[in-house]
Amino acid sequence: MRFVTLLVVVACGGGTSEVAVKGPDLDLAKLAGDWLGDYHGTESGRQGPIHFQLQLGNHTAEGTVLMGGANPLKIQFISISHDKVSGTIDPYTDPQCQCQVKTEFVGTVAGNAIDGTFTTKLVGKDVEQHGSWSVKRTDAH
Repeated sequence: MRFVTLLVVVACGGGTSEVAVKGPDLDLAKLAGDWLGDYHGTESGRQGPIHFQLQLGNHTAEGTVLMGGANPLKIQFISISHDKVSGTIDPYTDPQCQCQVKTEFVGTVAGNAIDGTFTTKLVGKDVEQHGSWSVKRTDAH
């Protein structure tokens, strides 16, 4: 099963990698294609591009999200059920606070668009940052 490095990458990091995507084949088919978009951090003010690809019949996805000179982020988990997408990324060092953070994201698939939100939490602290992300399929499906 495949999905988007995009989506999480959505939150605030960058890199290209493959990630397993979990969900029924019919739901995975909704994610097939080439997707482009961006993310916007509410509190951080950060923003950047998102790109991911999912080929029909595969259960992994590739994608990129850019956040300045940051190291690539690794998505830990992605799942789709009906029109809901969710996932997490491995903890990483936030360039603003130089502290460990982890990000969770959710989104809703509506035809050729996915819109969602993300929450980034400082590891070991009761501090959260939020944001939104969206992508559109660039190829006809």
